[in-house]
Amino acid sequence: MANTLSKFFNRLFGAEQGTPVISPPQAAPEIVAAPKAAEPVEKAASEPLIAVHQAEPVLAPDTPANNTANTEKLIAWKPVLPVESLFFDWIMGYPGEGGNVETEQTVMQALYKLLASDLNDAVIVPRVPSVIPQLLNSLRSKTISAGDLSRQIVKDVVLVGEVINTVNSALYNPADRINSLEKAVMILGEEGLRLVIAKVAFRPIINLNAGQFTRRAAPHIWAQSEKCAVACHTLARDMDPFHAFLTGLMKNVGLIIAFRLLDQTCEHGKFKYSPAFQPIFSSVAATLSYRIAQRWEFPEHVILALQQQAGGRKAIEWSPLGHLLHTADLISKMRLLVNHSQLNSSDKKLRLGLNPAEVSCFDLLNEIQLYDTTGVQQHPEAQT
Repeated sequence: MANTLSKFFNRLFGAEQGTPVISPPQAAPEIVAAPKAAEPVEKAASEPLIAVHQAEPVLAPDTPANNTANTEKLIAWKPVLPVESLFFDWIMGYPGEGGNVETEQTVMQALYKLLASDLNDAVIVPRVPSVIPQLLNSLRSKTISAGDLSRQIVKDVVLVGEVINTVNSALYNPADRINSLEKAVMILGEEGLRLVIAKVAFRPIINLNAGQFTRRAAPHIWAQSEKCAVACHTLARDMDPFHAFLTGLMKNVGLIIAFRLLDQTCEHGKFKYSPAFQPIFSSVAATLSYRIAQRWEFPEHVILALQQQAGGRKAIEWSPLGHLLHTADLISKMRLLVNHSQLNSSDKKLRLGLNPAEVSCFDLLNEIQLYDTTGVQQHPEAQT
């Protein structure tokens, strides 16, 4: 199954056209085990439960996206408001209210065990719809018509729905609703179809319904994934916008898997967690995302960008794509928090430190209609 997805994503990224890919490393990143549950609560609250160190990336010197030696050092944007903790409390469905050291240690040890594995048996990888690889090959043909593509798309009902929904969304804003598949294909073009295909491929990964934690969090995680991907695509200036879009979709794969572990380790669907728990849980989830990207043989600069989201004790020398993903992730989280009345859209602190293009992207994300994990269009999010 892993080999099948590797071949699929190589087609998706166009690896045969010269995009560099790397195989998964033989060893996992260095990980420091969590302190024992018997340690005092004060220490557990002040020190990370599990420290994830970055593996030294091996860059391809001839890859423009990775060549940062001659570029200005990139500084990560830090929002004034506690966006990360607010977003985590929101997708959990409740605030931490202090912390339960024993439960936190149980969760972190389960995540540590998962990271130490080769992920072959631990990660549930959905089947790629059979029509998608055929479509990706067809998109490279200079002679294929919109009618030919439509006849391939119609074989997959989920893909048909996504194409029609996308072309009628605020991103394209047609004067009248478009119901013709062939016309929709013509409007979307090659780039638009690739984005739709990527979303259809990723949606089963995000929609992993399990216990209470995952059921509660999954809709919000998918909504943020889609907005993050759109933000990456919108803000990708000198980068491949499609690679940026896929990197945004990939960001939360580890997070949904981490929530599945919560389902397995926490019987009651709710537990008290300390302020220290969220950043460490999120860091491990980010590490899972980049490990899975390695396993799927994503392009090297995408893997590096995902790896950088996990943080670590050393200061990060941001790659362009990693820096973009960091900003897009925060912007999309803020957008959802505003749209769901967790933050006030008129608060000037929201936009402090963002450049005009990023502010415009933050506002644009409010106009995007999201779709639930079954592919059925939802009502537009409330305008704020």
